[in-house]
Amino acid sequence: MNYVVRLIAIGALLLGTSPLARSQDAPPFRIDSIKPHDKAVPGQIMGLHVEGLQGGPSPVMLPVEDFKVEVVQDGITLDAKVRTVTPVITSRLRTPDGAEPQRQFYQNVRFVVPKGLHSGVAELKLSYRNRWSNTATLTILDKPMLPTIGTTSVMTIGGITPDRAPGAKPTGKDLGLRLERGATARLMVDPLVDPADPSSAILVRFKQGGTHYDAVTRVTNQPFNVVSRTRSVAFMPARDELEVDVPAALAMGPAEVEIRVKANGQTGDPVTLVVAITDTTRSVEAPGKHAPRLFAVTPKRTGAGQSILLSIDQLRALEPDPAKTIVFIEQDGARYAATVERNSALLRPGITSDDPVLLTVRTSRQIVGKAQIRIFNPLRSESAGSSEAVPIEILEDVQPPEVLGVGESTDADLAPLRRMYEIQRQAGREFPPYDPSRRYLTVRATGVDHNPRFVRITLEQAGRSYTLAPTDFSHFSGEAVVVLLPTELRPGTVSFSIQNLGTGTPSTPVLREFQLK
Repeated sequence: MNYVVRLIAIGALLLGTSPLARSQDAPPFRIDSIKPHDKAVPGQIMGLHVEGLQGGPSPVMLPVEDFKVEVVQDGITLDAKVRTVTPVITSRLRTPDGAEPQRQFYQNVRFVVPKGLHSGVAELKLSYRNRWSNTATLTILDKPMLPTIGTTSVMTIGGITPDRAPGAKPTGKDLGLRLERGATARLMVDPLVDPADPSSAILVRFKQGGTHYDAVTRVTNQPFNVVSRTRSVAFMPARDELEVDVPAALAMGPAEVEIRVKANGQTGDPVTLVVAITDTTRSVEAPGKHAPRLFAVTPKRTGAGQSILLSIDQLRALEPDPAKTIVFIEQDGARYAATVERNSALLRPGITSDDPVLLTVRTSRQIVGKAQIRIFNPLRSESAGSSEAVPIEILEDVQPPEVLGVGESTDADLAPLRRMYEIQRQAGREFPPYDPSRRYLTVRATGVDHNPRFVRITLEQAGRSYTLAPTDFSHFSGEAVVVLLPTELRPGTVSFSIQNLGTGTPSTPVLREFQLK
């Protein structure tokens, strides 16, 4: 089964977004918004959230070469350099009546605001394969605005919106950032600036004990990368990052950090944060500051034998051997070690100590009811290796998935699989999850177990029943599962059933019907 893993930056937004102008004629795709806001200085890297391009629950990485951004001011058209294109999933907050968050799917096109613009209004348009979007309004400023600063990254599978752990939400100036002195950290600052522009930079200054330390910073670009595995291909999206060399002279403990944006030779006002300076070689002196942190637990209410996703804020907290990480489920003094089925630290190439880690663990019937979950690094002391506990609830009954739709896979649904297939074929490898001669079914659903061995899908037609095997599960992307259809099925009505198995009695089957052409 192929997994798509994506990082979600949970940020503390300091500025809002203004609506965009819409063209009279409806284009095939449209600019929804400019991120993080629609005001910029030449030299800054801004993002366009674009609707209508290939995306959705099974997004495709689109090549930068297919895009063009033009900025028009005073009748003069300037080309803007496009740096990265990545799929984005956003969620609106729950409504007052408790309805689920509404998901929005975009392609995020990041570009450099070109030199030669003056303060005032400019018009911006996007071209994709020679087709043009609506016109958006971009206000050019003389001085950079306050940037948006993000907290620690949260890793998820396929863009699933995580449930944040208690206390993880940033408050005030403290975003919960932990920075290792003498190491290179990656801070989420938006907008960044063009690293090729000598008049632009991100300025970072640490203050501690009446002394200040100016850090060396770099805006780096991580190009789009494809990693081939035995039965899957991992797409690592292109991204711009801010690297900060944390001064080794800092002492362990709290410090203030001032972050300023310099663009087009002008420096903006600072954003001031409180961070914790750490030193893993001396973790016994402040064990709580070096312990692992659970930043996301999803879901927090599940059935016995079902899986839970855990996102840990930094790989550093699981070192020196993340493979030995233990997950405890506890209740009233009793506890057991849950089975860890997947550990992203062991799968991702080039992972750094600052990167988040995703664990997939499976509950059991040993503990049922209200409980708590924590992670433990056994290569450290109890206080420095154990995270704070997060409350969960394990139900006796296995919980069914929520099915949003079932239908024969479209070209857009199969696009990621086709691309993986081509990459593996060019590398001289087989790619069993996709067969160009076969037909596939896309199940739009939430709450499907991430291990196909714990999912039962049954198809019925003309009195015959077909139960899919784990090898028939070809692609999982958070809100969509693509499975291989049996060759015996004929055009017409097909009955569909899906269950989560867990341990013991399977969940109530969810039933649907769909039409095969």
